[in-house]
Amino acid sequence: MDPFEMDKRALTAIAQQVFDSMTPARSPRAQGVHLAAALPARASGRTEPGRAWTVRLDDDGTVHATAADGTPVMGWVAVPWAVSEVLAPFENGTRRQPALAPVDDGGPMDALTQPLYPYLDDEQLEAAFEQDPQPLAALTAAIADLRRQWDTEAIPDYVEQAAARIRVTEPQVPVLDDHLNPSEQPWCSAASCGWVRTAAIVEAADPVWGRIHRSGYGRSSSWIPRAAAELLAEPDSDLADFLRYHLLDNEGPVDLITINGPEGPVYNLNSGGAHRTHLFRILGMPWIFATQTALITPLETAGSITDADRWQGLIDRGLLHGEVQRSTHTAALRINHCPAPWMIAKPEIAAAYNTAYEHAYPGALGRLGVPPHALADATSWESWLLTGTSAAAPDTGLARYLSLLSRAGRKAADQP
Repeated sequence: MDPFEMDKRALTAIAQQVFDSMTPARSPRAQGVHLAAALPARASGRTEPGRAWTVRLDDDGTVHATAADGTPVMGWVAVPWAVSEVLAPFENGTRRQPALAPVDDGGPMDALTQPLYPYLDDEQLEAAFEQDPQPLAALTAAIADLRRQWDTEAIPDYVEQAAARIRVTEPQVPVLDDHLNPSEQPWCSAASCGWVRTAAIVEAADPVWGRIHRSGYGRSSSWIPRAAAELLAEPDSDLADFLRYHLLDNEGPVDLITINGPEGPVYNLNSGGAHRTHLFRILGMPWIFATQTALITPLETAGSITDADRWQGLIDRGLLHGEVQRSTHTAALRINHCPAPWMIAKPEIAAAYNTAYEHAYPGALGRLGVPPHALADATSWESWLLTGTSAAAPDTGLARYLSLLSRAGRKAADQP
């Protein structure tokens, strides 16, 4: 490994350790004080109206929500005023603010000691599968088109050709959650379900489309052409039931991570469904039914001075609302709002997601203000961010900032 790269990684690790040591685990009251200060700024970045939601908040922090179109969300919040953050990841774009009736904000829920990760029950899954007939109709039409185009004797060849094509045009990206480095305790979680655009799934566990490595009969890459042949052989009269069985009833839905962007979400695979995801992406199917766990953009992260310069470039270009704090070698970032959260990550990660997002939503990043030349590759992206920014010389702001955070948390924790 390049020694310079090792140095950068070491500095980032040191920054994270400093941040962690200065922000000890908060009591529920201190957590509430911290979130009360941070969350209004986050909501202020969402300037467009979202969907109407009905919400029930249990005393253990569990959120039960349903959108006007029937979309269900189950979540958990550390404080009542975080409810909007549970719903925002499931709006169609990061600039949309969920519309909901006022939620009781009587203070942090002191009984909470551990975050909860609510799940959707079978009734919610079945209702979401059936609420909109159009995705299922589009799927059956796409399968009928392939049946007319492909010779049944040559399906393995067609599958390999289609997989080779998207390996070049739409390569998978790394898992984003591994690269955002949140510095705070968990403060909310959220899950939903419904039909998602298959083309927006940009990562599927096995990183090469059509190459699945599993032990056991029928679970390797050879499963894909066999499943394609079975799918295309299903009679039209049985196809809807066949799809319901394999997308809902048999092994449960594909399980995804929702990463909301400026004009809609992209998805990483979460805990199940790699085979079906590879199959549907390779066949070009328009929709797939899935459960979705929200990726919550962190409130705070830490990194190196080079990271700080890129973050400042994002702020200067209106792509990030927040504040960078620096010390001599390390930096911290407070994140109020970021319409494309992958842009906070290292250049190679951000550039890969930029490319994938443009495939899923052509022109979206240009409409956000990113010029075409900045989307060419990681070097072009970093160069654009670092050119003509107001990146300041290193100072001791990081230590002061972290000290203030820690002091505020201790003061709140000491209050009765």
